Amino acid sequence: MGDTDPLYYYCGSPLWDANITWNTDNPDFTDCFQKTVLVWVPCIWLWLFSLLELYYIYSSKTRLIPWTALNIIKTVVNLLLITLCIIDFAWAVDSESAGRLPVFPADIYTPLIKCATLVLSLVLLIAGKRRGIRSSGVLFIFWLLLSICGAVTYRTQIMRATDPVESVNTFTFTTYMIYYPLVIFMLFLNCFSDAPPTYEASELKSEKPSPELGASFVSMLTFSWFDKLAILGYRRSLEVKDLWDLKPEDRSSSVVPRWDKFWNKAVSKALKNSAETTDKAEFSKSKENVEIKRAPKKKQISILPTLVKTFGWTFLSGSVLKLVQDMLTFISPQLLSALIDFVESDDYVWRGYLYAGLMTASAFVQTFFLSQYFHRMYIVGMRIRTAIVSTVYRKALRISNAARKESTVGEIVNLMAVDAQRFMDLTSYLNMLWSAPLQIALAIYFLYNILGPSVFAGLAVMVLLIPINGFLASKTRTLQVAQMKNKDKRVKLMNEILSGIKVLKLYAWEPSFQNQVEDIRDKEIEVLKKAAYLGAGTSFLWTCAPLLVALVTFATYVLADPTHVLSPKIAFSALALFNILRFPMSMLPMIITQAVQASVSLKRMNKFMNAEELNPDAVT
Repeated sequence: MGDTDPLYYYCGSPLWDANITWNTDNPDFTDCFQKTVLVWVPCIWLWLFSLLELYYIYSSKTRLIPWTALNIIKTVVNLLLITLCIIDFAWAVDSESAGRLPVFPADIYTPLIKCATLVLSLVLLIAGKRRGIRSSGVLFIFWLLLSICGAVTYRTQIMRATDPVESVNTFTFTTYMIYYPLVIFMLFLNCFSDAPPTYEASELKSEKPSPELGASFVSMLTFSWFDKLAILGYRRSLEVKDLWDLKPEDRSSSVVPRWDKFWNKAVSKALKNSAETTDKAEFSKSKENVEIKRAPKKKQISILPTLVKTFGWTFLSGSVLKLVQDMLTFISPQLLSALIDFVESDDYVWRGYLYAGLMTASAFVQTFFLSQYFHRMYIVGMRIRTAIVSTVYRKALRISNAARKESTVGEIVNLMAVDAQRFMDLTSYLNMLWSAPLQIALAIYFLYNILGPSVFAGLAVMVLLIPINGFLASKTRTLQVAQMKNKDKRVKLMNEILSGIKVLKLYAWEPSFQNQVEDIRDKEIEVLKKAAYLGAGTSFLWTCAPLLVALVTFATYVLADPTHVLSPKIAFSALALFNILRFPMSMLPMIITQAVQASVSLKRMNKFMNAEELNPDAVT
């Protein structure tokens, strides 16, 4: 095996041996695997993501965290770990030169790799302290990976030391018994955030700052920074004074300037192009008259590109979290299948514990990713709403009298109250437009591996539902347009009534105007009733869809061949995949409906934002 393994001469043992790792009642990894993969994984993580950490350090607006017991202990323990790696390296070099023990390149390079990585972690720790970084997610994950990977070597060392047959190198055993507990201790220390910085920018200061600003990475993962407010709300009703100030990056003073930067560029570009699209008068000698060359109609500026440029990167980072969560979703059915195989066979007991543990860990990790995804998406939605409300309000102060006739106060209020809220609601689930088809495609692929061609019967049911969903979406869009028109009319009429309430009272016109308002309201209720029936039908259809797909697929599988039997492995694995299929299939119509509503709001917003403005140079 040594001749075929390229790492054999590097480590002195094969990288992988199934008889040691898998086909045994006492599994372990080979020495080469422990000296390479289990060391390289955390080191590669830190070196790759150190650039991201340096970006956070460079962009930090705080400075100088004071020396505290926490960061002093972190620094000391980090130095001790570096010292241990240097000692291991020196011992390996000395043993090789003296010829006391067989020393392989891995015994020399592994301590060097760990030492360089630990030096990098110390540099990032001190740099973060100077730039006011109270907790680092990159460093926490590094120490977590180092602890998980190191646990294997720690177990191996202890088992060899307690085995009378095995010979153990006393020196390396002693250094590792000191090294690994220090790594665990560093992981524990990184669960806490450091002291507040001594300097922070003026825009970061607030009377009651959010505890999220000073939360550790673990606290942000588990949202434990919110516990105090949740407990307080459980004990008594919350009041305004109990709430914290917004984070600096969520305030309008931070969001609006970023929006204005990209919006003003779009407006300037449109104005530059409009200068070339004015009507021109030219004299024609052949016809002896003046011809007016009409310019093409001015193209409207859309707020969508500005939304993408302003909030796109934050939204994209949330999309990555959603993608990882989607991939993790399909691990559980595979582990469930393996667990059922284990129960039906006389396999090693530790494999059952392994499958159960991996299923639990997968569920935990999946929950972490999903919760962080929704947290990020809700923040993006809130920032989008802040930017839209601000820009609509400021636009309303600048529109000309001619444009004001087309855009009533009611329409402007609806833009800020209703349409902006629609953008916020859509943002949280917008990723389902690509996530739902991805999950459906993966579920069908894994179902095909289990049930074979029978899965296409279920796929046919979904295909038949697509045109029905398209028809329902078009009807929803029509009803949404009608609803917004009725709402604009009602708000406009109510503003006129309130403005002239004295005249109405004087001439006793209240019943007449009341009838007008009620007529519009009746039309609104009629549209809302149709939309409710349509929504109920859509929800019922797509709630039943996974059940229909499963029923048709299982029936086709059993009836297609007499040898096809629904064994526990096939049934439970397929049902797990059908359960995964249920969520995207039920969410997809809702997202399509919300997207249709948002598209209507986008058109209304674009029309208003392109309205004519007052000339700021016209001063009387």
